[in-house]
Amino acid sequence: MSKSAGKSSRKPSIFKSRSFYFTIVSAFVSLLLITVLPIMYFVYRQDKIIISELTHELLEQNSRTIIEKTGNYFLPALISVELSSRLSELGAISCNDFTQIEMYTLGVLKSYPQVSMFFLADEQGNYIRAWRLPDGNTESRIIRAADSPPTDSYVYRDSLFQVSGVRKIEEIDYDPRIRPWYVGAREAEGSFLTDVYILFRNKKPAITSSHPVYGKTGELIGVWAMDIELDDISNFLKTQKVGKSGIELIINEKGEVVAYPDYSKIIKEENGALRPVKVEEIGFGPLTVAYRQHKITKKSGLLVEFEGNKYIASFIDIPKPFPVQWKIGIVAPLDDFIGKAKLSVILMGGISAFTLGIALLVAILISRGLTRPVRLMAEATGKIKNFNLEEVIHIPSRTTEIQVMHEAICSMQKGLHAFRRYVPAELVRQLISTGKGAELGGQKKELTILFSDIKGFTSIAERTTPEELMLHLSDYFDELTRIVSHHRGTIDKYIGDAMLAFWGAPIHDDEHAINACHAGLACQEKIRELNNKWIKEGRSPFITRIGISTGESVVGNVGSIERINYTVIGDNVNIASRLEASNKIYGTEILVTRKTFDAASGKFWFRPIGLVAAKGKKKHVEIYELVGRRSGKKAKEDEELCTEFTRGFHAYLSKSWAEASEIFTNISIKFPQDHPTGLYLDRCSKFLVNPPGEEWLGIEYQQFK
Repeated sequence: MSKSAGKSSRKPSIFKSRSFYFTIVSAFVSLLLITVLPIMYFVYRQDKIIISELTHELLEQNSRTIIEKTGNYFLPALISVELSSRLSELGAISCNDFTQIEMYTLGVLKSYPQVSMFFLADEQGNYIRAWRLPDGNTESRIIRAADSPPTDSYVYRDSLFQVSGVRKIEEIDYDPRIRPWYVGAREAEGSFLTDVYILFRNKKPAITSSHPVYGKTGELIGVWAMDIELDDISNFLKTQKVGKSGIELIINEKGEVVAYPDYSKIIKEENGALRPVKVEEIGFGPLTVAYRQHKITKKSGLLVEFEGNKYIASFIDIPKPFPVQWKIGIVAPLDDFIGKAKLSVILMGGISAFTLGIALLVAILISRGLTRPVRLMAEATGKIKNFNLEEVIHIPSRTTEIQVMHEAICSMQKGLHAFRRYVPAELVRQLISTGKGAELGGQKKELTILFSDIKGFTSIAERTTPEELMLHLSDYFDELTRIVSHHRGTIDKYIGDAMLAFWGAPIHDDEHAINACHAGLACQEKIRELNNKWIKEGRSPFITRIGISTGESVVGNVGSIERINYTVIGDNVNIASRLEASNKIYGTEILVTRKTFDAASGKFWFRPIGLVAAKGKKKHVEIYELVGRRSGKKAKEDEELCTEFTRGFHAYLSKSWAEASEIFTNISIKFPQDHPTGLYLDRCSKFLVNPPGEEWLGIEYQQFK
């Protein structure tokens, strides 16, 4: 048999031509096998990594719980110290009223069980302290160092604050002004926390929080402070479980143990004094090894070995606004977590195998239902791609997703059929969203028009090549178009170096004036940024003037059946163009009409610029300058300029030339570069010498193109 005969006798391979159904089933099965089998193998091989990650997550969760508890324990008490200082400075608490201060400190003790003492000392050595006794009663100590002679008394009260006894001391052996909490607050000139120390009265760890009180002239009056006992935090750690035998603790920046499940282990007596122990002095070997490694590597999560056993460890900083640098430390045997994790791996493998079988069955059933609708959708999208938009699309299916796609394709077909003649693309997208057809005609609507033009463009064009000028303009219009679109505006057209845009159509916009003002300011901000860049590149800056007018306009489709243009026409458009030109007279950047001012004055700062009428017309227009937003870095400065200028302008219109001149002079001192101020100052000076006639109304008649 020849080779050619052999080739001709071969049957066509099924892989050269196969059904969509077979393709989906094969792809689905292959994808599941390729995905699930490696995952199962990976899970089996990487069980130790999973166990480690799971354990670290559990440790982090425990750390977050401790952080939350510690913050809730300390922060309210710390805030009360600063609040007491503020109340004293405001006069709500009198530092000279010992009775008021005593009752206030007792009330704070009752509100915060973690606080054992709350006290106030002043620069004369006076001292008022409330202490919660172990039996629930209270002891107040009041030192009147400024009295003659000085007195030192103890007042004992029951749980209802009723006096049960009084004791007076002949000699005063306590000066609060030299205590660390007082000195620390005075030097810090704000909140101060002492290091952890051990209370001799009950051998509990504690810290003292203090905050200074200043007088009206800035002199130090005294210091509020409170002792916060830490044993409750240790008791809380005792209730936390990390595995079967893990431990949790809190460590300060000095490596001292602040809280531990057995707080008696964190107290050490040395040379007759009590102090908190270091981490290494706890006597738990795995903790010592883990903490040393943490200090060297700075890692928060660690896996360490001690005497042949592995331990998982975590050291996490308590985040701000906690006022001191403390860490949450957790150390637990790794074996406490391995058993359950291994069982989870086995269970995961079984579930994966079961899921694979179910998924294969579902893939077969889904493939049967998808074959015909998907084929019909492919045919429909091909017709739309070729702009064959006349044929009705029908894709029968009970599948929700297929029905949604069918509706989307039909909507796309209708939208393209209605708007394929519209330019630009952004406008087409807006019109599609309204569902309107592309019919000739228009309607009257209140719109806001924005007209912009570049100052001295003719001279710029004369000294620039056409190619460079086109690229320059393209960069310019690209940025302005983005800003207008971002603020829900529609670009009507570009006229040489000018741009016409409008708000309120085709998408209805109740805030068309506000959005136009936002766009105007954003355009000027972007243009200033571009000009700085262009000047550095050796290109000409585009100084731009903008006019914004709100009013009734005609908006709609103009043109022929073959080609139409969605545009806006009317006197409102002409006014926006004239406002842009008026910027040249007043040295402004953005001028608006009274209607725009009325609609947007709640969001922006405006100032009146003039009463303007075209030559030969009696009707005038009140014009305003859009100065800035009511919120922002320049808001206060803009408010001052607009407020004072408005006063001066009204005085000008009322022919009070001297008053107006004085106001504009003051403005020019603070805002020397403000051109409208200089303009009206010159006018006032001329009218003071040569006043106009009685018929003068302040209207300026301008010649427009």
